[in-house]
Amino acid sequence: MLFAPSSNRSPPGAHGMVVMTVLAVYVCMIDRIAISIAIIPMAAEHGWTTTLQGAVMSAFFLGYLILQIPAGYLSDRFGGKWVLGLGVIFWSLFTLLTPVAAMLGISTLLVCRFLMGVAESVTWPSIYALYSQWIHPDRRASAVGLMNSGIAGGSVIALICTPWIISEWSWQGAFYLYGLLGVVWFIFWIYSAQSRPSPLPEWRSIAALAPQLTPEAPPVVAAGEQIYPRLTIRRMLHSRAVWAIAIAHISINWSLYLILSWFPTFVNREMGVDLQTAGLLALAPTVISLVMAPAAGRLFDRLVSQGYNRRTIRRVMQSVAFAGITLAMLAVTLTDSLMLSVAVITLSNALGAFSIGGFATNHLDIAPNQAGLLMGVTNTLAAVSSGASVFVSGWIQDVSGGWDAVFYLAALVSVAGAFFYSLLADVEREFD
Repeated sequence: MLFAPSSNRSPPGAHGMVVMTVLAVYVCMIDRIAISIAIIPMAAEHGWTTTLQGAVMSAFFLGYLILQIPAGYLSDRFGGKWVLGLGVIFWSLFTLLTPVAAMLGISTLLVCRFLMGVAESVTWPSIYALYSQWIHPDRRASAVGLMNSGIAGGSVIALICTPWIISEWSWQGAFYLYGLLGVVWFIFWIYSAQSRPSPLPEWRSIAALAPQLTPEAPPVVAAGEQIYPRLTIRRMLHSRAVWAIAIAHISINWSLYLILSWFPTFVNREMGVDLQTAGLLALAPTVISLVMAPAAGRLFDRLVSQGYNRRTIRRVMQSVAFAGITLAMLAVTLTDSLMLSVAVITLSNALGAFSIGGFATNHLDIAPNQAGLLMGVTNTLAAVSSGASVFVSGWIQDVSGGWDAVFYLAALVSVAGAFFYSLLADVEREFD
């Protein structure tokens, strides 16, 4: 079970809130991924070049950078309910408007996709802010693991269902259906969700109710409880733990989006597999992430409950994640076997899920009341890494004429991530 039956129990309503945030991530990923399938009939209908298709898909990621940090700040300060809720309803609106935007012209569609990315950028910062309020510290990895399984689950649904919807209805119908899912979710959310439990559970620090400190004020002790300083750019730059989380997030996203974006092309070009089969094979790494993310979160919480050192577990689990990715990237360069390549990438994703017990929930250790803002900061940097990975990997292929250097670079990034996280990571609370 997600919540333990003892003093580390989360408040009533926490389980339902987690379920709703998981569903929000499913809707988020379905709406995001659908364009990668629908772009094929859209381009055929409107006569778009490959360059225009790439522009349509990349416009989302430009928008995705915009509100990460503001959304985290607003969620921490005012609560995550309305930040997440408004994000879902707005990105669902832009999903519904996608067919109309395409009909009006490529410029309108680019704006629509950009604004959809802006709306989706609030997702992770707002959810982390909600979890900081609702989920007991000893249960947060389980909740984050379950929530992150929605990344894989939503992707699988979009990749399987979108071609069927297009063939049975139309590409426009896919956007209408997926947009309506978000509207339905929003109706349930506004009537069922709260930003904070009432009354506050015992494990919530008195710092949550204390007056905010000035930006440069040092931590003080009041009534037996330590009050921690607020996050500032200067404090983040001087925090070893923040650097550890940021570097790990950047490093893991480099390999994650390399696989999501280029793996179907790799098996098509290098292994001679047709595109339909390549798409199906690309599902294997995604499906294993759907299973392993919740399992890794549960494992972390179980080990902590058994008395193991939290910092040691984080460093070991993150090292396992990076080791799996590094070995897989190197192994792919040594084999011409299709099934072996798919197997090692799938294993890489399975071990990569151990990041749930590594950096992915580390934000909640060091800044529990500002986890949304800290996630906004690191997720912005990770989004830049994701885009750079996709672009640089394509450039390397053009320059070198092959794939080996692409995978060598990904392995090197993972080794660097493992080194710096193991060196710098901590779990002691530093900020409010």
